[in-house]
Amino acid sequence: MPLVVAMSEISPEKVNKRGSTDRGAPGALSTTFFRATRDTPDAPTAALNRYEGGESRYSAAHFHEVDQFQIIMEGSGEFGRHHVEPYYVHFSRAYTPYGPLQSDKDTGWGFIVLRSRFDSGAQRFPWSLEKLKQIPDRKPWQVTTKVGFPAPAADVSVQDIPEIKDEQGLFTRTITMAPNARAMAPDPSIGDGQYVVVVKGSLIYENKEKQAPTVVFTKRDEPAFEIQAGAHGLEAVIMNFPKVSSREVADTAHAPAAGFKTLQCALCAFVYDEEAGMPDEGIPPGTRWEEVPETWSCPDCSAKKSEFQMVEI
Repeated sequence: MPLVVAMSEISPEKVNKRGSTDRGAPGALSTTFFRATRDTPDAPTAALNRYEGGESRYSAAHFHEVDQFQIIMEGSGEFGRHHVEPYYVHFSRAYTPYGPLQSDKDTGWGFIVLRSRFDSGAQRFPWSLEKLKQIPDRKPWQVTTKVGFPAPAADVSVQDIPEIKDEQGLFTRTITMAPNARAMAPDPSIGDGQYVVVVKGSLIYENKEKQAPTVVFTKRDEPAFEIQAGAHGLEAVIMNFPKVSSREVADTAHAPAAGFKTLQCALCAFVYDEEAGMPDEGIPPGTRWEEVPETWSCPDCSAKKSEFQMVEI
C-alpha cells in the first residue's frame, strides 16, 4: 500500500526536532513524514527541514549515498549559487556533491527532502572529500530548477519538467486538479519509487481529506496511485526516482566551437564551456579557462577551480 501522510497528521514527537549542529551542519528543525532505518534499507524517507528566520543558517557542501529530491516549500536561500524559493526542485544522484546551502536571514526557508532508500546522512566537506574520491564508477549529476503548475484548463492538467529526466525512469511532472477530480499517477515500476507531494489544496485518501502539504510514496512494485483532489482542488509535484543500476551519464555538454574547450567539475559534473562563459558570474562568453579567476568556484558544489578536469568532446 502507498504511504500517505499529511503534515497535520504527524505526531508531535516527529515535529520540529532539532537536527545536528556538528561541524558544517545547520541545526535545522526537521519534521518527519516517514523515515527509513538501517533495518529497513529499501524504505523511503520524507522530511521537512526548516532553517529559522532571524539568522542565516549554513550547511556545508555535501553529498548523500542515494539519489535525492528536494522541494523548496517556503522562504528562500541559496543552493550553491542557485537562488531558490517555492517551488524549486533539486535532484542529485548518489555521490553528487552540492551546496553549500544558506537560508535567507529574514525569511528562513523550508524544504522537503525525499529519498526512496535509506541514507546514512549528509557527508560534509571538506571532511568527506577523501571518502568521495574512493567511490568507484561515480556518475555525478544534479539539477536545480523552478517548476510551474499548469493552468486549470480541464479537470486534470499535467506538465512535464524536461530538465529532470533521464532514460532510467527519472522524471518530474506537475499536476493541477479541479475540485473532486480524479487522475492516475504514472506507473512507478519504470524506476525506483514515486512521490506525489501536494503543495496546495488537499487530497482525498480513504475517504479522508488531507490538507497540503501531503506526501505520498508508492513503491516501484505497487500499482499506480489514484490521485483524488479535495473540495478546493490541488496542485502537486510528481517525482519518479530512476533505477539504481546501469545509469548513463547525462549528456549535458555540447561540442564546442573550434578552439574552445569544455571542462567538467571532477566532483559533481558541472560543465564550464569556454565558448559560452558564465555571464551571470561575471565571466564573458569566450573566456578561456586559464583566464577564469583562481578564486572562482563551482556554482553547484563549491569545488575550487583546481578540482576541475577536462572533458574530451
